[in-house]
Amino acid sequence: MQASKKEKLLRTIGFFAVLITVLSILNYFFDPLRLDMVKYVTEHDSNYLSLMEEPEDSIDVLVLGDSLSYGMINPIDFWEKGGLTSYIAGQSGQIVPETYFELKNIMENQSPKVVIIETGILVHDFSTEMHILIYQVMYDLLPVTKYHELWKVMLGDTDDELKEHFKGFRKREDIMAYEGGEYMIYTDEDKEIKGIGKTYMKKIKELCDDNNATLVLVSMPSPKNYNYEIHNGLTELADELGVEYIDFNLMTEELSFDWTAHMLDGDDHVNFFGTLRTSGWLLDYIINNYNFEKRTDEKLIEDWNNETDKYKEFFNLQ
Repeated sequence: MQASKKEKLLRTIGFFAVLITVLSILNYFFDPLRLDMVKYVTEHDSNYLSLMEEPEDSIDVLVLGDSLSYGMINPIDFWEKGGLTSYIAGQSGQIVPETYFELKNIMENQSPKVVIIETGILVHDFSTEMHILIYQVMYDLLPVTKYHELWKVMLGDTDDELKEHFKGFRKREDIMAYEGGEYMIYTDEDKEIKGIGKTYMKKIKELCDDNNATLVLVSMPSPKNYNYEIHNGLTELADELGVEYIDFNLMTEELSFDWTAHMLDGDDHVNFFGTLRTSGWLLDYIINNYNFEKRTDEKLIEDWNNETDKYKEFFNLQ
């Protein structure tokens, strides 16, 4: 006998109810924070999730962005030389909506005074943005689709080559010189920042304002990602948002940046030696332009000092 419309509707509702229940259970069981398995997630997610484990209101300076953000600062230097707690929570290939939702989650537990965003997230093409955004929506709704490989860890299959990081910083010492010549050639033309990126960057600025955090935009030295037209577009956006914009691509002489020694992979990312230049400059800039209360929590100070000792031992710097 053919099912009635009411029966079909009830079956459909029942199917989706069961599906949602199953996925909710799987999401619970594959939560790396709840399982204390953050160190086993991919490098793409480890910085952000590790930050979510940090003590409440313990970060002064937060760095976000795509993989270009990885080499912007060295949090250990910020602590040793400036007494500032900082964290790099960037993700490779990140787009602006990801940055916004990540920052929104972080702000529930942290109150950074300065939020630095590497601007590479604003120069992706539209198709790349949409591709990543679709996956991000799926990951947010169904975390199990992102962390499903944790079942291997549950069965004892761990990765022996897990990469150590220190508040989001990894010491990358490989060198590949940039040999492409001058790329920041002056022009009045600009590449306008618009669409999804601009919309969510405005939301990021509002989120920072609501949480008493100062937003700063920074472009790392990267011939692959930047030119003067992009610089002009980012300058216009920064002016519209009312935020500071620092473009290291126009400051290489001031940084004493050496294209033969300070690039990791030729034209894209800086290496550890490049980070020494940008991190030192930003530390001086932040100390000279913003006021921070000195950290007095003995447990926090002890933890950061221990992290510094661990960093020096790991890289044989003692």
